[in-house]
This record gives sequence, C-alpha cells and structure tokens, in this order.
Amino acid sequence: MSAPPAFIGERYRLGEPIARGGMASVYHARDERLDRPVAVKLMRDELGEDRTALRRFETEALRAASVNHPNIVAVYDVGAEDGVPYIVMELIERGDLTAALAADRPMSAERATRIGIDVASALEAAHAAGVVHRDIKPGNILLDADDRARVADFGIARATGDESLTGTGAMLGSVDYFSPEQARGERATEASDIYALGVVLYELLTGERPFSGDTAYAVATARLRRPPPPVRQANPAVPAPLAAIVERAMARDPAQRFESAADLRRALEGWASDAAAGAPARTGTATLAPLPKPVPGERPRREPRRRGLPVWAAGAAALLVLAVVGWSTMRLLGGGDAGVDEPVSPLDIIVGVPGGEAEEPTDSPSPTPDPTPTASPPSPTPSPEPIPDPTTAQAPAPNPAPTTPAPAAAGPVALAGPDDAVAAFYRFVTDGAFDAAYALWSAHMKATYPRQENLDDRFANTASITFSQLSVASRSGDAATVQANFTERYDGGGSREFIGYWRLVRVDGSWLLDEPNY
Repeated sequence: MSAPPAFIGERYRLGEPIARGGMASVYHARDERLDRPVAVKLMRDELGEDRTALRRFETEALRAASVNHPNIVAVYDVGAEDGVPYIVMELIERGDLTAALAADRPMSAERATRIGIDVASALEAAHAAGVVHRDIKPGNILLDADDRARVADFGIARATGDESLTGTGAMLGSVDYFSPEQARGERATEASDIYALGVVLYELLTGERPFSGDTAYAVATARLRRPPPPVRQANPAVPAPLAAIVERAMARDPAQRFESAADLRRALEGWASDAAAGAPARTGTATLAPLPKPVPGERPRREPRRRGLPVWAAGAAALLVLAVVGWSTMRLLGGGDAGVDEPVSPLDIIVGVPGGEAEEPTDSPSPTPDPTPTASPPSPTPSPEPIPDPTTAQAPAPNPAPTTPAPAAAGPVALAGPDDAVAAFYRFVTDGAFDAAYALWSAHMKATYPRQENLDDRFANTASITFSQLSVASRSGDAATVQANFTERYDGGGSREFIGYWRLVRVDGSWLLDEPNY
C-alpha cells in the first residue's frame, strides 16, 4: 500500500497507524474542523477495483451507522479520497480485547462478565436494528478508558434477510469464533453472534480457545464433531453458574442457546448481581439449577413410582451386575428397614438413551396410574382377591423363583460408566427416591450442596426428565465429565430445558456426582 495522504476529506489529518488488516488500515487522525481526535479507516488502494471489497467497506459504514449505542463504536463520517473510500470513527485509545488478554489471561470472572454484558448489549441493539455482526471476536471488541467494551468492525455484518454480499455456502467470520452453522456454510443469524460471544467469554475466563487444530478447516469442523471442553475443566476457578451461562451460549444447536442477546445479557447481569451481593459461591452453599423453589409442604412426599424392568436379551449379564450393585446401595441406605419408603427397583438405574426410552412391559400404552381408593367405605373383612384375567397376567407365587427374562428385541446395553450414574440420579429423583439419589453424591457434593434445598425440595415437583444428550465428554482415571442436556417437566404443568454437565469422581469403584454445572 502506498503512503496515505496527509489529509482526507479536507478536514481529517492522518497520524500514526493503529492497525492494519487485509482490507484496510486504521489511523490516528484529528478532525480539524471540530478539533477532536478520531480514527480513520482507509481501504487499501490496491482493492479499489475489487467491487466486492468496495461493497463490504460501504456496508460496514452503513451497518455501523444504523445502530446508535454506547457499546458500539460510533461512525462520524464516510467518504472517498482519490477514489479510495474511508470511514471516520470514534477513537478508542486503549486498544482491543486481544491486547487486554495478552496482559490479563485468564480474566477474573467479574471483569469477563462486565465485558460480556457490554457486548451482549451491543448485539441486542444491532439485532433490534436488523443487523447480524457475524464476526464477534476479541480483535473487534475495543476497550475504552473506563474498561467499557465497544463493538467495532461491521465489515461483514449482514442485514436480516440480505444475502447479496455472500454466496451460498460461503463462510465469513473468524474460524476460532464462528458458529457450527457457519462452519456448515449456513446463513449466520442472531444465534450465531450469541455463539461467538460465548466463545469470547470462554477464552476470557479460561485463557484458552475451546477448539484448536493444525489447520483452519480442522478448527472449524471440530465444533461439528464434539461439544467444547467444559469451562471448569479448563479453569476450575470459574463459578459454576457463570460457566453454565457460557456453555449454553455455545450450544451446538442454535435452538438450545439463549433466545436473544437480551436473554444472555440478563443472565450475565443476574450472575453479576448475585456475586456482588455475596450470593453463595462454589465453596459455600449453592443450588443446583436456577429454578423457583417449591413452597415447603406444597406437596407431600410421594411414594416411589414402580416401573417395569427393561427386558434386553443382549446384556443380561450387565443387568445382573447392575442389579447387585443397586441392591447393595439400597442395603447401605437402609432401604429394607420397616417404616421407610420401599426403594426403587435396583434395575431402575437403567434408563432410556437420548432420543428414546427403553421399552418396558406394560399392560397398556399409557403409564399405569397409582391405585385410587374406591368410593365404598372400608370393610373390616378383607376383600376377596381379584381373579386375574388369564389372558393378561398371572398371580405370582408367594415365593417366586428367579427366572430368566424372555428374549426380546435387541436394545442398548447399559454399562456401569459415569453417564449411567447421571442417568440413575435423575431416574431416582423422578421417582421420588431421594435417599437413593443422595447416595450417588460424592463427599464434596454433600458438603457443598445441602440436601434438603438441593435435592428433596429442588425435585419435589419433578414429573419427568427426558435427555436430549447424555454422553461422556471426557474421562481421565477416576474423574469424568458427562454432558447431560435434558427437559424437566413438572407436576403442575410446564417444563424447562437445561444444558450443562456433571463432573464425577470414582470412589471405591463407583462413579459419584461431584459438581453440577448448569
């Protein structure tokens, strides 16, 4: 690029360069007419004949100027000098987030959250104006003298519904930060900006980018094959609720992310408010998930719901092992003592895999309801035993002998892994078997999360839990991380989706839940 002119637009005196990129260079400058410092972005003169580059440069000015917000770098003027276009912008002296990370990596949770709130606010305004940024990354986030984040560089921003600058399948953005849908060549949406901000927050909090590879293609496609490593795996000091916010923003499925930048902003503000007010931290009392607490005594403790046992011909030996382990657990809990709830069948730790539920023998397509008292008054004389329909069932013998399950269609085989422990925990709480669920907690979990608030009360109104994802994300020795995304439905109606993961530890050969991250 040839030397820039000393003056452009007959009023802007150019000074030292601030940054150079593939399309343009940014300079310190002074507005001689208004006597104030500004930044001037001057397109590289060798691109003057590139119509696509010209249109993108013009688009940047139009998109940025269309949104007036304290967290977006203001555009003051546009023009051309000797056929070379320029943009005059607000000067942010301090530099960008890349430089800040070089000096402060990883950042404190408080500072990273403040920056995240600022950027989410900027995206909220841009999206309201119909603009998708498409290139949120540390280099496009500037920090002013008050450490306030300002979003810049709308060079590849797109107005909602406008595909004129990008051919189908083109991937625009920075490979380390763009979303899975962008990696597939799909159209970027507001959810794509939310994902990119999630990646930025991940890097601020952990000092690492979630995906790496030898080539740009490897980095781009890594996010299509696996979820990012859990935030607290990369940096255990990050508070669990904040980690869950970041991981939800980075969900591979756009529908699982925050519905809007405003929702992400509110979530970050909520965590910041709790932290400032001295809300319980990881090392103190904590709650498992941000759900409204049931009113104490709102509903009596329910009897565990008995479920039919899965019948899988393949894996019968594995079921037998799990039965023994489950029964031993119940014995340790005193499940056989008189006067307490009968424990759930030990084989109930076998649950359906994501995407469906294991078939269970039932008499009808619908679940069998709990017995309902009859309207007639109680009789002092025992009622005669009902005669079973020989076509549907037979009365069991007083002391039935062990039998081998009849062969059935092959299905998934349950393995005694960390994901089975997570599945068992949620099966127990759904059945109201809280003692059994509590037995799956590690000593750390029990010390950190008081049982009554975080188990008995927390799941008192849970009707069902359906997994959309249940898989081992990482495993090393006696530690593991299980990604567990699920929908929780409640007795009174309504439901809520959760995206997050559990950390587990193996103690005496058994996997125990050690730390939730939702």
